[in-house]
Amino acid sequence: MRISKPIKWIGKISALAVLFPVGVYAVPVFDNWSADTGTITANTGAGSYCGSAGVTCVPLVSGDGFLQQEITDANDGNTYIQTIITDTGAGSGGGTPAVSLPYSDESFIQRSTGSGIMSQQRSTESSGSFNFSTTSELYTGWADAAGFKPVGKGNTNITQGFTDTGGAAAGDDFVNSFDLRIDQPASTVVGKTMSLRQDVGMGDGTVTNTTDVQSFLVEQRSGTLLTVGGTLTLDNTATGNGGTITWLAGDDVMVSWIGQKVNTADAGAPAEISNFGFESVTRTDQQATPVTTTASTFSTTQVDIVLAPVPPGGYLTPFDWDTLFGPAPAVPNPIP
Repeated sequence: MRISKPIKWIGKISALAVLFPVGVYAVPVFDNWSADTGTITANTGAGSYCGSAGVTCVPLVSGDGFLQQEITDANDGNTYIQTIITDTGAGSGGGTPAVSLPYSDESFIQRSTGSGIMSQQRSTESSGSFNFSTTSELYTGWADAAGFKPVGKGNTNITQGFTDTGGAAAGDDFVNSFDLRIDQPASTVVGKTMSLRQDVGMGDGTVTNTTDVQSFLVEQRSGTLLTVGGTLTLDNTATGNGGTITWLAGDDVMVSWIGQKVNTADAGAPAEISNFGFESVTRTDQQATPVTTTASTFSTTQVDIVLAPVPPGGYLTPFDWDTLFGPAPAVPNPIP
């Protein structure tokens, strides 16, 4: 390891964050570097943070899979210490972009201000039929200020994904994704988003399954991270209560969906698909004594939440959707 200039302290490395430029001048940006067999090089080309006017990046300590540099930004008058860690020997000749590496840990600490950190940790594992990835982000202190934390992000952000494509026979796959964002600038949570999705191919691993799938989705938005109002109308069924749920910015809204397709025919007979779809919406308002309202519906014919094919538009009954919660959910085919 070589030291290019003395340093009095090394910022504590923490897990967790991606930050994108906001405002009239560049701000610290993660993943703006590459690795070539363990040698980390900050990007200095057009559009990069270290290549921006008024920004000077000076390496302090470097080694195999490690770089710490001092960044002086004349635009905002701040000095940052950036620390980057990845695997030893990481990257290939010519440089592998940070986002393509299986592991990285980055942090920015601001020298000229009080407490706070902006950090990110990313990890990806892949072995045979198993794939796992996780990214964690943290914005505290100075990094929670406008222009540093991206719009739609909380102070703490956790994203995970897991895929198991199953055995030798197709159709017994398992896919799970999770995203959590919490906005907590002090001691109280003031906003949250949560996304949970799970898809299961219900094969036995020995006989190929092309029909039997179950999916589950939960989306929640609340407080400062629910920035717009909206309405969902679920049609009434024999036992589903249906109804219209309307919310305002700052409320707490949770949407749940279940979709299932199962072949009930005997072995060797033509497929007979049994369908089941379910959706519920729950809203809690902002009154001193919060009031919660819920609507739900189901269908044994319609499973996916899809746009109606003819005017006046909207979604096929009995379901409804708002892209505030992401793409409308649909049951996928089993992984081949």
